[in-house]
Amino acid sequence: MDDPKPQRWSPPEGEALVAHNLKICRKVARLSQEDVAERMRRLGFKIHQTQIAKIENGTRSITFNEVIGLAKALSVPAEHFMTEAVAGPDDPSYELQEAAFAIQAAEREWRVAQDLADAAKARLDETERTYDEIAERLGVDAQGQSAELVWYPAPNSPWDPLREGAGPSAG
Repeated sequence: MDDPKPQRWSPPEGEALVAHNLKICRKVARLSQEDVAERMRRLGFKIHQTQIAKIENGTRSITFNEVIGLAKALSVPAEHFMTEAVAGPDDPSYELQEAAFAIQAAEREWRVAQDLADAAKARLDETERTYDEIAERLGVDAQGQSAELVWYPAPNSPWDPLREGAGPSAG
């Protein structure tokens, strides 16, 4: 009796690949099927949790637009979501993949922080230019102190000369 050749693992393709990736990416992101369905609804798809379960189990077909929507809902690049199998929890490289996802999340967070810092710097530069323009228009040396420039205390502060009992000890 001949032993049949053992079946070798072959990566999933097509809808099976998307179903595999959906299930793994959803679990890595710690999302429920309902969470994914809600994200899809926000993207304009009429989809329920049971349909997500059926897609993951391979019992419901999926349209190209739904694949793109799922990738967007899971914050993964659509081209990888459709063409490359992600590692499952039983795969030896799963832990490494989770670390890679964590790096991607940290990089996105860093880019957002960098964008915020760049925007704040641009606002600071613009404000400084406005200050310099006003100082020039008023004939004030914006870099140094000018005898012409008089600073007034904030209204109703202890140093406001119009306030009764003005002075730092008033109050």
